[in-house]
Amino acid sequence: MKEHLGNLNSTALPKQCLIAAVLTASLSLALACVSQAHAQSPKPTADLDAATAHKVIAAALAEAQKGPPSSVFVVDNSGAVIAAERMDGAFPASAKIALGKAETAAAFWQSTGNLENAANGGRQALLSSGYVVMQGGIPLKIDGKVVGAVGVSGGNKDQDEAVAKAGVAAFAE
Repeated sequence: MKEHLGNLNSTALPKQCLIAAVLTASLSLALACVSQAHAQSPKPTADLDAATAHKVIAAALAEAQKGPPSSVFVVDNSGAVIAAERMDGAFPASAKIALGKAETAAAFWQSTGNLENAANGGRQALLSSGYVVMQGGIPLKIDGKVVGAVGVSGGNKDQDEAVAKAGVAAFAE
């Protein structure tokens, strides 16, 4: 260690300078860690806020009134929940399935109906992917860019798809 320090010894620098150097190095390291963590975290999108998500859900729930009670979730482009609603009487698992459909549509940038068709057409590997590949999940896009997704569960595949499409239509207005 002495050979790396050259002629310095503990009395060569005043104690205050050593403390300042250690604090400066610690602060630099801490700032670098925070900067790196911030750079890796998903960026929230201003394109899909809570008010818009609630508008999507309101339109979807209006359509859901025509069929069985449903759960509706809206997520951002990273799959984080922005808003959700489970209608009275919707079966308990519908909430988890609706969330899965929304997360899947956001992650794959396409409807879960397309993924269901792919799985039925020979891409069975999708079934073990951990994603929900059943109709009722549709991405929300602005200028072709996925900013989030809506997921619905509670009815049959056609009812879930219709409810999700009603939400997407409200988003597009």
